[in-house]
Amino acid sequence: MDSLLNYFIIIHVIAGTAALIFGAIAFTLRSKTPKHKPIGRIYFWCMTVVFVTGIILSVAKSLVFFFFIAVFSYYSVVIAYRALRLKELHKGQKPKAIDWIIQLLAALVFLSAIIFAWTGDRGGASVIMTVFGVLGLLGVYRNTKLLLKGPKETNYWLKMHIGHMMGSYIGAITAFLVNQTDHIPIHPLILWFGPTVLLVPIIVMEFRKIKSEPF
Repeated sequence: MDSLLNYFIIIHVIAGTAALIFGAIAFTLRSKTPKHKPIGRIYFWCMTVVFVTGIILSVAKSLVFFFFIAVFSYYSVVIAYRALRLKELHKGQKPKAIDWIIQLLAALVFLSAIIFAWTGDRGGASVIMTVFGVLGLLGVYRNTKLLLKGPKETNYWLKMHIGHMMGSYIGAITAFLVNQTDHIPIHPLILWFGPTVLLVPIIVMEFRKIKSEPF
């Protein structure tokens, strides 16, 4: 059993490293070149492998904390991917069943993360889990509202795609840093929230570059 888990760890690390590399390349290229799409697709599948192996390892090793983080990161990847399939919501396009299932499952997981954070003595983990749980629920609320009421501006799907792809990349960087806590002489809370604090302003700047008009 241990040898099998070791294989999953190796695959997880390789896929995670590849995700960090290809994610950075995809963001650098943006959509200005035809290479953005295939590289973005590689990033998506790397994150899928990271998610699957992360879930297996967190369950096998009873790492509930990392189970929630794996779901948080992959939720963003999936929503970013689905955004490219939901470009016609303003023209009467109906979300598919998978869109509703994604939102429902994510909401349950993020709510469970908050409950888990405050049941038992979690120490500093309570704050971290609460923040990620609340951010996740806010994302579910915004995305569900979009699916129910439709968009209010043009290029909504592009903002959705960029925002969630960057959100997933933040999750990937955060996971990498916190796994190196013993080797990085920085307070753990900085490792947990540093990527979010540094990269969210970049997301905001990217949004400002997108020309979007209200319907």
